[in-house]
Amino acid sequence: MSGTTNAYAVDPVGEYVVGVVIAGAMRVRRGRERFVFGTGDICTWDPSAAHSGTPHACTGWQARLLILESPALERIVHGPQPLPTDLCFSRPLIRDRRLAQRFVELHRGLETPSWSLEREGLLADWLHDVSDGRQNLDDRRRSVRRDPALRRACQFLHDELAANVTLAELEGAAGVSSHRLSRMFRAAYDMPPHRFQLAHRIRTARQMLERGVAISEVAQATGFFDQSHLHRHFRRTLGMTPARHARLTAQTYKTSALR
Repeated sequence: MSGTTNAYAVDPVGEYVVGVVIAGAMRVRRGRERFVFGTGDICTWDPSAAHSGTPHACTGWQARLLILESPALERIVHGPQPLPTDLCFSRPLIRDRRLAQRFVELHRGLETPSWSLEREGLLADWLHDVSDGRQNLDDRRRSVRRDPALRRACQFLHDELAANVTLAELEGAAGVSSHRLSRMFRAAYDMPPHRFQLAHRIRTARQMLERGVAISEVAQATGFFDQSHLHRHFRRTLGMTPARHARLTAQTYKTSALR
């Protein structure tokens, strides 16, 4: 995403948001933390807490952003190493002109036809350099993510995206007790099953909107009760309505489809 705004509020569910302020400045609140981002500053937000921003000494700010989904990151960097979604971003505010310029070049590259290997390689290199250089993933979490019961539960939520899944049904699909299942989700993904399900629904809704699918159809296909239900969760998670997201990403999707 790129553009100018004068306010935002995001409650991430399993997604990272990274970007660079191009012009102006913003004041951001995350829990008890306060940050002021100026022109050229890098922001790296992990999914650990909600955050919101307002202008600082200006009427609005311009920025370029990427929303990084867990499955996409896992495809970029894979193998026996810790998942890239566990890169440690302990510094939401980074001032590094070289890294900022690299991000802007990467972001501009996404707006034009380019090879996937090129885009994913540049992103993987940038994420490695902007992180703290260590992975926030211990052996226990890695082991839990490989557990067959958790994998069955995740697959069930994926397959039954539009269904109103009960905890008993998820328990039956996983083959373990609901108490153990809840502990496994928290240990593996730092969220309970319903938040994991919501993250998958929001991610799928975003992808459908970017393909031009009608909002009413998106809501039905992704398990939301109606358009207003999708609207509420989408805006709370990503800081904008489904309609606005569709408008902002329509041109980018059309460009990439021409490759």
